Amino acid sequence: MKSKIMAWLDELPGASATDFLARRDQIAALMEQAADLTRQAEELRHKAYLQSCMLEGDAKGRWSTEEVERAKARAGW
Repeated sequence: MKSKIMAWLDELPGASATDFLARRDQIAALMEQAADLTRQAEELRHKAYLQSCMLEGDAKGRWSTEEVERAKARAGW
């Protein structure tokens, strides 16, 4: 079971008669959305890394490894 954020709001007398619990739920939804976006960003970084490795491999198939490494050194890579 997920722990509720700001669970202490439930302990305040009369909190259910305010918008505080709804606001807390909105915050929880934002946090969940942020976590989803973080996971998506990690997946995209992984894909970008794999594609960059493939591109470098293709470059080394077109030019020599030494030429590629010299180009990387000149570019400060």
